[in-house]
Amino acid sequence: MKKRIYLEVSFICILGIIGWYLFGVMKKVELDNPERKAIESYNSMVFISGAGIDVKGNYIDSVLTNQTDDKERYVIAFLLRYNSLDTDIHFWNEVNNHLSSLDNVIVRLIAYCEHFRCVEAIRVNPSAVNIPVLEYGEVSDMQAVIGADVKGEFWLRGNRNKKIKWRDHNLTPFDIAMSIGLEL
Repeated sequence: MKKRIYLEVSFICILGIIGWYLFGVMKKVELDNPERKAIESYNSMVFISGAGIDVKGNYIDSVLTNQTDDKERYVIAFLLRYNSLDTDIHFWNEVNNHLSSLDNVIVRLIAYCEHFRCVEAIRVNPSAVNIPVLEYGEVSDMQAVIGADVKGEFWLRGNRNKKIKWRDHNLTPFDIAMSIGLEL
């Protein structure tokens, strides 16, 4: 009986040592992961313009340039995820509806697709989206939007840049429109 207890305790200790070793290996792999490093580098990127080619092949110019009036201009840039595409589209269409009533301010929402399947899905039903969805744009802008989305944020760009939380925070489109309105 004692021999069996010693054997079980020894076995548990060996498993603990192996587990500790594997934990260290996994931590090193996590820290050395090139994808993780790339995503973390996106977090230091800044969204600049929002110009590019949309999924219909049209050139979308940034509203921040070519100003011919005295209105303040803002761009809201965010990522559409394929796995939650319908929900994301509905959410941002609602935000756009709320923001359309702002006076003396031009706010353009610009979406980026995170996957080619997202682009294909939008091409199949383009009328579902009331905002430009860029397929091609400035690499730094796209990286900045991806980096923000990793943290559940979107970019608000005007006379300054700001990231605002939205994804996975139980916020409604009205909540987002109100927070944007307060920022303007």
